[in-house]
Amino acid sequence: MRCLFLLPLLSLTAEAQVEVVAGVPATAALSEPFSVDFDSTGVLHGIEFTKDNRIFRVRDGQVEFIAGVPHNAEKQKPDGEVHDGPDPLAAVFHGMHDLQITGEDVAIIGDSFHHRVRRMDLKTGAVSTLAGTGKSGFEGDGGPATEARFNVTMTACLSPDEKRIYIADIGNHRTRMVDLATGQVTTVAGNGQKGLPTDGAEALSTPMGDTRAVTQAADGTLYVLLRGGNALVEVKNGHVRTVVNAAGKKGYSGDGGPARDATMNGPKYVAMDPQGRVLIADAENHCIRRYDPATETIVLLAGTPPEAADQVGATLLTTGLRRPHGVRIGPDGMLYICDTYNNRVLRAPYRD
Repeated sequence: MRCLFLLPLLSLTAEAQVEVVAGVPATAALSEPFSVDFDSTGVLHGIEFTKDNRIFRVRDGQVEFIAGVPHNAEKQKPDGEVHDGPDPLAAVFHGMHDLQITGEDVAIIGDSFHHRVRRMDLKTGAVSTLAGTGKSGFEGDGGPATEARFNVTMTACLSPDEKRIYIADIGNHRTRMVDLATGQVTTVAGNGQKGLPTDGAEALSTPMGDTRAVTQAADGTLYVLLRGGNALVEVKNGHVRTVVNAAGKKGYSGDGGPARDATMNGPKYVAMDPQGRVLIADAENHCIRRYDPATETIVLLAGTPPEAADQVGATLLTTGLRRPHGVRIGPDGMLYICDTYNNRVLRAPYRD
């Protein structure tokens, strides 16, 4: 488990300042940042979505682009070659949705539209494929992950002990797992059908439609975000239960109350906080929310939902967001938000 899970929380006060740590006007321009994480020295790294398809880092207040070849529909489309190898600036990514960094400074990348999970050694720059053949489909369970087919690899979440990754295989409506010791892939949740799961059902026998993101708690519980169902589902002891938005209705409601009664709108990302609570990027409500398994309640952390905005306020609750797609607690105890369609990364003290 990496040290950031041991950090104390900071309190958010009226005097706390929200900062733009990447993106105009603080640094060089970014294009649609989707996810960020931190290396062993505390340096922030992140990925851009389809307009530029680059990996960046923020060091000494400056943005550096360290991997990827820019391409988009107006410029050029990728030729299908990913160009794994020692030169990260020659590597081609396509529609990355996620980046997570191991304690050994290896970036695990959801290279979504290549239907792969990639890895980049941040010390050497070498890029390789960890899972996926590059062809969409569903096959390969029980065998090598590099020979398996996926259908849009949205996120690739590291387990707390960094022995496994959990892949949100959205087009196959499944959560799949790669054992990093053996390299083998298996399905751990979802039967491949659309729709919301049945509470209490076995994880492999129930629908988990539009599996968009996955995170794992220290006790082994998986939290699976279903984009189309606007819901958060827990997978525990092989069975499932919807914990946020049991009805699956699209909307914005419920902050401060029972999470099963709340609504969301196209949620896109989940991550754990140091106290075992789930951070949710509720993208189409333009906000960040938090689910507490101990109380089964949900609260608003950032944004002015349900409307998009771009103002930077004194606190996160007076700061406007526009379709945020990533959220993370940094090693400094701060809350970092990929404010995706405002083309920036924000941070502010994290309130309990």
